[in-house]
Amino acid sequence: MAERMVPNPRHERLRQLLAEAVDRAHEVRQAYQGAFSAMRSGQVWTGPTATTWTTDLEDRHHRLGWLAQSVVDAVEEELRRQPPLVTETEANAVRREMAGRT
Repeated sequence: MAERMVPNPRHERLRQLLAEAVDRAHEVRQAYQGAFSAMRSGQVWTGPTATTWTTDLEDRHHRLGWLAQSVVDAVEEELRRQPPLVTETEANAVRREMAGRT
């Protein structure tokens, strides 16, 4: 008789992690938006130093967004590798493995 299939705990945890990563990526993409917009307005600080600083801020803003999306992409990739259902024996082994990491 075939063993009963149950939800894969690793798949479930990755789904939770993905939701959190997406939320945090959105927050990260917004992190410098206010400062960046204010600096680009030309009403906060002007001159060559301000321009250089604003360019650096823009670069950091884009890099941070790219890095946050990289985390989301990595979690999505790992989630695709994990089957949503596994045997009960496999699920128990995954639970033990996950408990050993905490």
